[in-house]
Amino acid sequence: MIFKKHIPKTPLDNFVDNICYIEGNNKGTGLPKIAMSLVFNLEDHFKLFTDKHFDNHIDYKRHWVAGLQTKPTNVESYGTSKMLVIQFKALGAFIFLNDPLHYYTNNYVTLDNIFSKEADETWEQLQEAKSMTEQFLLIENFLYRKLLTNKFPNQKLISTIEILLSNTNSISINQICNKLNISRKHLNHLSKEFAGVSPKTLSSLARLQNTLKIISGSPTEKLTNVAYKLEYFDQAHFINDFKRFTDLTPTEYANLVEKTQSLKIVPHFIPFQ
Repeated sequence: MIFKKHIPKTPLDNFVDNICYIEGNNKGTGLPKIAMSLVFNLEDHFKLFTDKHFDNHIDYKRHWVAGLQTKPTNVESYGTSKMLVIQFKALGAFIFLNDPLHYYTNNYVTLDNIFSKEADETWEQLQEAKSMTEQFLLIENFLYRKLLTNKFPNQKLISTIEILLSNTNSISINQICNKLNISRKHLNHLSKEFAGVSPKTLSSLARLQNTLKIISGSPTEKLTNVAYKLEYFDQAHFINDFKRFTDLTPTEYANLVEKTQSLKIVPHFIPFQ
């Protein structure tokens, strides 16, 4: 597998975490992340399986948006797979899609339904590009043209997300609401519109990402130490939280990391064994 990451220039870097080029045939399980992705698939097709046994699937071809996922997804790219993946930040996708993001949660939506012919035009330009650098530039230009909306997330929501994603100490949603003088109901509404899920779910997904990074970086580390670093109340809570989003225990995931080199690079994608 070839994996290259590109960080976009300002102002795109305010909304986009990175743009990745991924080449290679992959079949496996994608674990939940904290934000949406937009994909241009340059060659052959992509299967999204609708069951756990890789039997029934939906075909996706040129391009699509992957909404924020709160559960594992089984996928396969086949043929000669070459993908450019735009990974948004937690509140980044809304500025380009301008739809309530909960519409996309746990869904894959073709870009034909969002950008009409412009997505196909960009796909064709990517096909003709002579280098990966040129492809990254084409993606950036496509995103620049989408920066048309004037509707930005509420500042209190931005502050909430910043607290949830950067705070090293345990803090409850109620404490954040009291601190920012916003009702929990209103905060939930804003979060689902601009991030796709509630603040509580987003916080849990952020914790999962930290867990994946720690284990993939050091799979032999004692999991009790990992739970302690992430400030879990006890080991049982840690295991249950991890399994809720991945269908795996932390031990099972650590064993997979030891056997699968790619998990150390892309910790959220488990290749089919």
